[in-house]
Amino acid sequence: MLTVFCTEASAQTDSLLLDSTVVSVRRNSSVLAAAAGKPAHVDMARLAGIPSILGNSDPLHFAQLLPSMQSSSELDAGIHIQGCDNQHNIVSLDGVPVYDASHLLGLFSVFNPSHFKSMTYSTVAAGVNRLGGSIDMQTDRNVADSFGGEASAGLISAQGTLRIPLSQKASVSVSGRRSFLDLLYGDSIKLDDAPLNYGFSDLNANAVWTPSDKDLIRAGFYYGADSMDAAMESYGIRTLSDWSNLAASLHWKHSGLEQSLYHSERTLDVLVDWKMRKVDTPSYIRTTGYKASWEPGRLRFDADLALHEALPQSPSISGSDVNYSSETVQRASENRLSAAWKGSAGLRLDYTLLLAGTWYHTPETGSRFSLSPEASLSLNLFRSGRLDLRGGVRHQYLFQTGLSNLGFPVEFWIPAGRYGSPQRSLWASLSYNLDIHGGDARFCAELYSRQLTGQVEYTGTLLDFLNGTYSLEDALILGDGHNFGLNLMLHKMTGRLTGWAAFSLGRSLRTFNGETWPSSHERLAEFKLVASYRAGRWDLGGTFLAAGGTPFTEADEFYLLNGQIIPVFGGHNAKRLDPYIRLDLDARYTFRSRGRFVHGLDFCVYNATAHRQEIFRTLKFNHGGAFGYVPMYLGVTILPSVSYFVRF
Repeated sequence: MLTVFCTEASAQTDSLLLDSTVVSVRRNSSVLAAAAGKPAHVDMARLAGIPSILGNSDPLHFAQLLPSMQSSSELDAGIHIQGCDNQHNIVSLDGVPVYDASHLLGLFSVFNPSHFKSMTYSTVAAGVNRLGGSIDMQTDRNVADSFGGEASAGLISAQGTLRIPLSQKASVSVSGRRSFLDLLYGDSIKLDDAPLNYGFSDLNANAVWTPSDKDLIRAGFYYGADSMDAAMESYGIRTLSDWSNLAASLHWKHSGLEQSLYHSERTLDVLVDWKMRKVDTPSYIRTTGYKASWEPGRLRFDADLALHEALPQSPSISGSDVNYSSETVQRASENRLSAAWKGSAGLRLDYTLLLAGTWYHTPETGSRFSLSPEASLSLNLFRSGRLDLRGGVRHQYLFQTGLSNLGFPVEFWIPAGRYGSPQRSLWASLSYNLDIHGGDARFCAELYSRQLTGQVEYTGTLLDFLNGTYSLEDALILGDGHNFGLNLMLHKMTGRLTGWAAFSLGRSLRTFNGETWPSSHERLAEFKLVASYRAGRWDLGGTFLAAGGTPFTEADEFYLLNGQIIPVFGGHNAKRLDPYIRLDLDARYTFRSRGRFVHGLDFCVYNATAHRQEIFRTLKFNHGGAFGYVPMYLGVTILPSVSYFVRF
């Protein structure tokens, strides 16, 4: 007699008493590997199974197709997980934070997918002080055993990766990417009938060395640069923007102890030219830190010690008598230690208990100490599914704010202290997962709630710079928030046809000065459909998004004061843009390969229905003095692309 109990993080089974056993496994052919109650894991090699965005299989766009993350529109580079603001979520590269991890237009992330091994997505950021979730890109930890790489070139961009073995114990990987938007498309991409000239480039490099069986040493480097020249001729405004990201790290794993030294920075310079006045607004954030984790048995200890240096938006003006007092560089230290215990109570119940403590210090405001407890319970109902209950308290000590509040590259970071106290979140979620037909498909449902305190809202406008009324302290208001909602997903994981349908309902509310309004990124309802089909040498895919419009504030009236137009606004975020609807299609054909050499063509269409996406609304006056809000659209509605790819 043989007693067998088969358990898996994502499966529901019963204990059976058998004379013999036959084990069969259904292979998960979906790009998404998500165990119940666990972070979603994505193999970059499978990412080509969903439609690429203009020739790029972008990992951040993939994450936006999940029900717990809000889909973004053009010109929205924000990451919004379970209703959180962009600042609440962390995007990292091998655990190293990357600030504002998207290029302009929201079409490309800063991550070249061919350089990375996998991506992990979680609605709760682990090991760091953030109120929301996390996206971590992981490079390959294995030493390359032979020379190889991959490359692709299309009408929008070109990218390539080389993997070079140095010995049996060491190898390096180098990747690069360059956009052609500014070179090939030139004036064809417009905003308000004005050209939007834009380009970006990325460079990645990492090295792997295994000096012994117990040691793994890795080094990583990333640099990305963006440049934009935008003119709104009807207003006589021209904006020149340059920004860049840099991240460098050194990792050492010895037995069960992992340690990392890292540095990450983001710089931004925005120059606005209006009526012979020029306003320059430089800003930056730099973080240098040390991370460590150790997992002896069921215990896990984590440490994250970081030094932050930030220059908030510091404007200077020429062509005018207006003078500003420059912002001073702000410095802070953030030191977090945590301990977690994993246990079980029989076959049905698993639990994790975590306690994190943070010591935070700035020269201006002194020291603060906070405790952040968390707990999770997982109840295995076997063939009836699985229930997961999680909750706790979180704190955050870095804020992002600015003119757009959407992760757009005119925003800046500031540490808690002079302009606000640390933010706090009391959060909870309840999820249910059920495997269907032996694991061929899965149904997921999740309820969540996040009560937020210490939120920061930026109330300034571009006119404040030009009129000489700018003050960062006066432009910031503090308040609270509440995110809550329901996410549903039906996911087909096996067979030639894979994909999912997801539906979300949610609110993201903010309360300032006694008034409550929706956040600028809130979408009340979203529907997402993802499908991938393999037929011989063809890989076909499609994604469909239908989402409610985001809020905006409309002016009720205007008056003229000293030759300047002064708006009188109505309810904050009381109006909404039109619904966002987009269909993307992709077809990838692979030619006959010889050995390791594989090549083919990728055809994709962005916004295949040519639906005009409303980006925002702007005020227009006619000659009679009447005014109204007019929808603003990106000049290009449908973007077809073809690219050639090769792997060897």
